[in-house]
Amino acid sequence: MAPNYRPITAAPPDSVGQAFLRATSLKCPMCVKGQLFSGMLRMNETCDLCGFRFERDPGYFLGSTYINYGLTTLLTTWTYIILHFVIGIGRGWLIPGLATFCVIFPVVFFRYARSLWLCFDCYFDPTGALEQRSELNQEQDPESSKEN
Repeated sequence: MAPNYRPITAAPPDSVGQAFLRATSLKCPMCVKGQLFSGMLRMNETCDLCGFRFERDPGYFLGSTYINYGLTTLLTTWTYIILHFVIGIGRGWLIPGLATFCVIFPVVFFRYARSLWLCFDCYFDPTGALEQRSELNQEQDPESSKEN
């Protein structure tokens, strides 16, 4: 065993609510302790504590783009409808504000969209999530290596 290895209980989320809570914490979806991001937009490749691989094949996080785009569109549309038709604010004030929102919000929500995508993938495919432990962690964990 490596000297800095600490066995961590890592399991996929059991419910939709648990997956959502894990995603909003921006922590590892398996152990809920490791950091998902090392910067504002830079995602770690693996969890430092449990070895779960965050980075996957190219195109894996395309679904997070749909989450980000969908929420941005939903919020922009409903804000426009309520502020323009219910409260009566003119389009001259709304369009520049909402256009600015459509540029800033996706950048701010980027981390949460990726975290949601990863956590819900772990919830809907727990077997695949358990297979995403890094080779380094499997070498260090004697229970996960099977010798014949």
